[in-house]
Amino acid sequence: MSNISRKNSSNYGANLSRDYKSFQDFIRASYINVYGEVTQETYRSYFKEKNKLYPDIQETRENAANILDKLPIYQLKAWSIRNLRRLKYSQPNVGIDTMVHQQSNELEKELNELIINAGDELDLNPDIPIPEYYKYVDFHQQPGGVWRDDIDGLIYDYGRATTNPNQSDPNQVYYNMWDKLPKNKQYKNVLDWGTGHGGGIIAWMLNNPNSKGYGVDISAPCLKLAHVRAREAGVKVKFSQQDIANLNYKDNFFDMIFHMFMLHELPQKVTPFLFEEACRVLKPGGIFIGMELALLEGVPSQHILLQTDTWLNNEPYMASCVDADYKKIAKNAGFSKVEAIKVVRNTDAMGPVAKDIPPKATWNYYVFEK
Repeated sequence: MSNISRKNSSNYGANLSRDYKSFQDFIRASYINVYGEVTQETYRSYFKEKNKLYPDIQETRENAANILDKLPIYQLKAWSIRNLRRLKYSQPNVGIDTMVHQQSNELEKELNELIINAGDELDLNPDIPIPEYYKYVDFHQQPGGVWRDDIDGLIYDYGRATTNPNQSDPNQVYYNMWDKLPKNKQYKNVLDWGTGHGGGIIAWMLNNPNSKGYGVDISAPCLKLAHVRAREAGVKVKFSQQDIANLNYKDNFFDMIFHMFMLHELPQKVTPFLFEEACRVLKPGGIFIGMELALLEGVPSQHILLQTDTWLNNEPYMASCVDADYKKIAKNAGFSKVEAIKVVRNTDAMGPVAKDIPPKATWNYYVFEK
């Protein structure tokens, strides 16, 4: 029998071998183990050592880091996070990047044939300047980033399978967020701010067919794929290649803008300007909603684990993001109402969490109204 499992004929994508699928299942299971049992054991070892060395000293980030760095279980956790991601993308033949690149000529040709008749549903700007903070970081360890080659969007899309390894539906995080939207509003014009693969706005349109959907991103490869995925889903979305610092939408246009874990990919020096621009294109009463990682108050060891996890994952702006006061930034940007809804535990996204230890990650839902 052939080792090749043909792609679904109705969807654009690579031919996926059984070896590839098995290896990626292994990566997914390994992530669940690392973020679950290994993380729990790291905390237990840490608190045991902390109580032995510093029984009467308040926990700080500095002493937490000093203790964690010496723990073998923490070293295993850190090694696993760094190298599982590397293997996920770059393992010969069965890594996402290597597998897709082996079929790149066929995939690039097919992708560009699929977007020929995109019309106003895909607006690309080949001359757009790529911001340096974006250009020089291979976020999530995706080799070369997500903006250089036409197949980069497909690689990014396949990578979603292990971003939230406990969730069978990678769009579940969007549904969780939209539950926090004010219920007394109509969301006619909706923008996916940093749309990437387009999964968020496509899911919105499937559930809200009376809306008009828009998606903006700096990555042309991602936008090409997003357009194809929208066509496959039978929804119309207008995707546009733009820098979110300088949107070409008119003032007071959108009823709602949403984003998903975008803020930790942005340096703090640009965030105030991005919020101002988002506020400009929102209608009065419009909602700017998103979710972003946050620190668990009073648990410095969790701060260290969260921050080092993201450094290991090529996310250099995360360290400042988790300490940022986004409510204050939003107020200064012109939003009249700002709210941060804290999420402490979400077993669907983080895996099982023991009652006696902190969770691996926490986040806030930010809901800003113009």
